[in-house]
Amino acid sequence: PEFTRYMTVDELHQRNADMINEYPGKVELIDLGKSTNSEVIDCLKIGEGKYSAFIHGFPNCEEPYGGNLIDYFAEILLQDDQLREDLDYTWYLVKCSDPDGARLNEGFQKGPHTPMNFSLNYYRTPNFLTPESCFPYRFGPLNLNDPVPETEALMKLMDQVPMTFVSSLHMMKWGGITYEVPEPCEAIYPDLWRVANQFDIFPRKRLGTTYAPGIQYAAYLTPARGWVRQWITGNENIEPIRGCYIYEYGQQLNPNMFMMIPECCIWFDPRMWDDTPLDSTLGESLRYAKETSDEVNNFMLRIWNESLPLLKTESPFKVMMEEWMEPIIKRYTNVTNPPFRFDERIQKKKATMAEKVGVEGRDDLYRMFYLGGMIRTFNAELEKGGSEKLEDLNQEVMGKLQEYDNYLHDNYTVVNHPIRNLVGMGVGSLIYSAEYAKTKQKPIVTGYQL
Repeated sequence: PEFTRYMTVDELHQRNADMINEYPGKVELIDLGKSTNSEVIDCLKIGEGKYSAFIHGFPNCEEPYGGNLIDYFAEILLQDDQLREDLDYTWYLVKCSDPDGARLNEGFQKGPHTPMNFSLNYYRTPNFLTPESCFPYRFGPLNLNDPVPETEALMKLMDQVPMTFVSSLHMMKWGGITYEVPEPCEAIYPDLWRVANQFDIFPRKRLGTTYAPGIQYAAYLTPARGWVRQWITGNENIEPIRGCYIYEYGQQLNPNMFMMIPECCIWFDPRMWDDTPLDSTLGESLRYAKETSDEVNNFMLRIWNESLPLLKTESPFKVMMEEWMEPIIKRYTNVTNPPFRFDERIQKKKATMAEKVGVEGRDDLYRMFYLGGMIRTFNAELEKGGSEKLEDLNQEVMGKLQEYDNYLHDNYTVVNHPIRNLVGMGVGSLIYSAEYAKTKQKPIVTGYQL
């Protein structure tokens, strides 16, 4: 369908209820539990196949396309009995695993879908509260067993059903499609490329740890293992984590489980289709990106330090900003989203137009988001009667955000990927990946005869 906007939490709940009424006997609605704010986290169970798949939307609550995708995919499965039978899966579909956080982003989901509106409505659940990052983990020095309520809801499902295939429907904000995988999976590369091309979405052009165009090794799938690897080297300044990632937990229950994340983007610049080599190097673009990031971090650090004595009100936005500022202050080793490192050979390579726009535009865009989060933090305090000094700081941040937005539109053509295209690409890639996951399963021996 031609989606005009992203679906809200209430709409997703209503659609689940509608499906139960419209397709009796074909779908079951499972109550997995409650969120921190007592919101129901429900799950559609569709099919009675040999294999089990779990897909959830809003893994980060500001990444909304998963709700639309799962809603559409569920309807396809319910309407097409033959497809459901041929796939031979039991599907567990959670349209929104972080409803509390998703509600705080609904000002963007309803539109307009601009970078400025995204920034002014920005909230990202801190990693130590994110459902898919708080699973129990015990290895070496780590003894983590403090799941948040949303994680407990997902555990209620995963502990009972070892999964063949899992996907978290993440979104980036700038670019095309990156299929995030834990290992090479060459057999499905052609299918993943074809479905992206079918829906006019280009493979990732920004640099990364790619196995093939648009196919990336995702280090963030294994943060607990990454933490242990850092600890073994003697590193004592490591990012604190509350638990392991959903992939690490799922593999404890089924070591042969496969995960693929169709991590698409909200916006792109048409020049990202252009692979013409330029005179400038990738190293120059990477240095530009670092300087851009350092500039906004230094600005935020100054504003944050000035504002801290004035912030008396606890809000989800303040908690978010505290987590965001911590690594800037402590400069510890990031294991939940490790930064890329590129050798001299890559640095000296001539950049293509697509690479330059992808690398530089990403930081020109992303620097806006936490300014928006800072504004929401200050507004929460000002609504409670905050000081004139805080209002001045808020206006300074708003001015910087407007400056960045002006620069973005002066230097880039910012285009929204049609939600229809993102959903179509996502559904196709999930089906191909689920089919591939079957090939990784080892036969279970229940007995033998001499």
